[in-house]
Amino acid sequence: MGKSPTRTRDLALLVAGLMDCIFGGILLLSWLNLLPLDLAAFGFTRSLAGIVGAVLAVSGVAVVTYQLTKLRPPE
Repeated sequence: MGKSPTRTRDLALLVAGLMDCIFGGILLLSWLNLLPLDLAAFGFTRSLAGIVGAVLAVSGVAVVTYQLTKLRPPE
């Protein structure tokens, strides 16, 4: 049998949250000058990269935490 739509949606949200964490972490590392990226070439200032990176990282952690800890009915 195929996967149920609920499990597919849960997996999609988990992957999206993990990608948010990764992109947010990259932006935060470049904001802290730990990752040498030329953000000006992409149209970002350092302060904007810090704000966007923090929002992405926090929202990604929240989505991943919710998806991993929500109660599921027994199968």
